Amino acid sequence: MSSQRNSLWVDPGFFSGRRPPLRSRSRFHLIAISLLSVTVLLTLLNSPARAAGPSTCKDLDKIKEHLDRVTASEEAWKEIFAWARELYPGVDLPQSNDDLNQKFVQLASAPKSQWRDLVKEGPGKVKKALKKVAGLDEKGEPVVDDDFKKNNCDDVIEAEKEHERRRHEFYKSFPKVFEVVMESRFLRLRSESEVESYRAQKNFLEQKLVELKLKCITTLDKSAKLLLQGEAAQRDRLNQAETRLRLLGTAQPGK
Repeated sequence: MSSQRNSLWVDPGFFSGRRPPLRSRSRFHLIAISLLSVTVLLTLLNSPARAAGPSTCKDLDKIKEHLDRVTASEEAWKEIFAWARELYPGVDLPQSNDDLNQKFVQLASAPKSQWRDLVKEGPGKVKKALKKVAGLDEKGEPVVDDDFKKNNCDDVIEAEKEHERRRHEFYKSFPKVFEVVMESRFLRLRSESEVESYRAQKNFLEQKLVELKLKCITTLDKSAKLLLQGEAAQRDRLNQAETRLRLLGTAQPGK
């Protein structure tokens, strides 16, 4: 993972609004994406984990637990995205990438009923260390921490990679994002990228969980299996509908 750690350096002028020289901007963009492509895990499972490898029936509970965590993380970043979009009048806005990360830590550590009030407090005063388990290497490929890989099955590991791939694709769709002078615009994009990335990770885990259930629950009759497949298809349609609504909600007038 040394390549991942080396890629987490960023020019000190990045968040101050200064633009790097043209000859180094391409490398700078990749370094910045690598910095932002880190998935924050607040806690790992406390129960002993089996060695990494193909997912088996013993992994059903673990995949479900990761799915619940990812789903909650997506919801938390929706709140942070609303904050960065200035949807809460009179609330101090995030001023840095760290403000976004710390607010995520704060929300993920609190009951959902308290999230709105915590967001309205503005940037947090207490700084907590972040656990980084995934990111992009120098070639833009997703990499996962070795310890995390040792303690999780292949589907959970691949879900982390899916998160990083989706974030990378998101930033590639904004080729001039790192030339934006307004830091507020950049922070809005960062927040939105987290929502999109966690949604992709959630959808991946949902699909794998259903596939594993169908494989493991061999006693199900045909009608029960069809019901399980139908529920999975319904979740997929709901996810797609939510994505379309979000795109409509963030579209610029006249575009």
